[in-house]
Amino acid sequence: MLLGGYYSTGGSLKTSTSTSSNDPLKLLAGTSLRVYLYMLMKGKPIGVRELQRAMGFRSPSTARHHLERLVELGLAVKLPEGYKAIPPRGGPLSLYIYTKGYCIPRLIAIAAALTCIGALLPALYSLVAPGVVCLALSGLLWYEVLRLYRWLKDFVSPEEE
Repeated sequence: MLLGGYYSTGGSLKTSTSTSSNDPLKLLAGTSLRVYLYMLMKGKPIGVRELQRAMGFRSPSTARHHLERLVELGLAVKLPEGYKAIPPRGGPLSLYIYTKGYCIPRLIAIAAALTCIGALLPALYSLVAPGVVCLALSGLLWYEVLRLYRWLKDFVSPEEE
């Protein structure tokens, strides 16, 4: 699956794969993409062995390969304490907030606000029609929040190598 996203890597993108695209996420698919998403959700540097255990890889060299690929693409940096993902600046992955092991769709705040407004308008001001419109719109946003959550969850689940 090809995903869009733009990243500030502090310089030009240099990859061993020949491509005319400046978008490193278009070069990711499958396991490398799941590794990147796991690193974003973790939010802190991770080591090779930790990634091996978390993703269910059979050997540390597989984990190292995916980490080095992300570094090569400019999606992660190697630090003394491990590898750390660079957060996305655009594209579908920027629709999430990554914090302490959680990946939360950004639309959730808007959906919650519209739900509250839709519930309070009829109760406080006897404005039924605008309240119904707000609730209908919030229902659509909650649906999109669930779709975004399920879409991301499919990529993060470990797969046997």
